[in-house]
Amino acid sequence: MGKNIFILVLIQALMAVLMSFMIAKMSFMGRMGITFLYREYLVLKSPWKTAALIFAIQLFLIVILAFFKYFTPAKIANALSIFTILLGIGAAYFTYLDFTTTSHKYMKSNFHIGVYLFWVAWVFSAIFFLFLKKKKVALTDLEPTTAILETE
Repeated sequence: MGKNIFILVLIQALMAVLMSFMIAKMSFMGRMGITFLYREYLVLKSPWKTAALIFAIQLFLIVILAFFKYFTPAKIANALSIFTILLGIGAAYFTYLDFTTTSHKYMKSNFHIGVYLFWVAWVFSAIFFLFLKKKKVALTDLEPTTAILETE
């Protein structure tokens, strides 16, 4: 199971790099807007900073989902995965509305696709953990605890 999560992290890292280059290819008007008006989004002009930010968010999501998968009952972990999927789909819809009704519509399509890919990667991680099976431990693999040994 750890190997599968490592592969997921590698996929997310590659997708973060792809998304960052697409987001950095924003329109000239978008670049000027970020430079002069919306300075809190300056990180989006630099591909490596954008990739680091996206990867950090995706890694945080993976850690949360893995924690719930390993340390909670399956019903709770699956409910969280389904909630995360619905959250990602809803956020993608609201991103679409934002890109079609506000000044974001003047950004290039590469920028839009890069942001949509973020939500696709989000949903991909949640689906991965929804179908990930816990490794079953055989009773013969368990070691007796020291408390049991002391009472004998």
